[in-house]
Amino acid sequence: LSNFLVANSEISLKDYIQKEDIEKDSTQIYLLSRCSALYTYASAATLKTDAVSSKNFIETANNLLFKSVELRVIDYKEKLETAQKKASEERKQLFETYILEGKRNWKLNKSYFKGSYIAEDLSICTKLVEDK
Repeated sequence: LSNFLVANSEISLKDYIQKEDIEKDSTQIYLLSRCSALYTYASAATLKTDAVSSKNFIETANNLLFKSVELRVIDYKEKLETAQKKASEERKQLFETYILEGKRNWKLNKSYFKGSYIAEDLSICTKLVEDK
């Protein structure tokens, strides 16, 4: 799954969803991991300017991470500790990708979100969170 993460972390979630089977366990775990990383990124980006939103973002990120761990344990029969470690490592990788994209986007238009696939991903992740 790790190589898969790197290859897909630089495309928008919209593009990813269009070419993947949303019913597959691996796709669902990836979406949960990616959205967890995005909400972690949003928490970090808003920490200094809006502490309440930052706290809400990190709570959502952790709930999504927990759900991805749960799916790993149920669907892949992974031990809880193994699933937690893998999920945390994947979120960290994806988070770092969002940081790089956010910095690049900041240089272009002084926004960490707008004008990049991050804003589009956030709308998809918001829909995912609302549907859960």
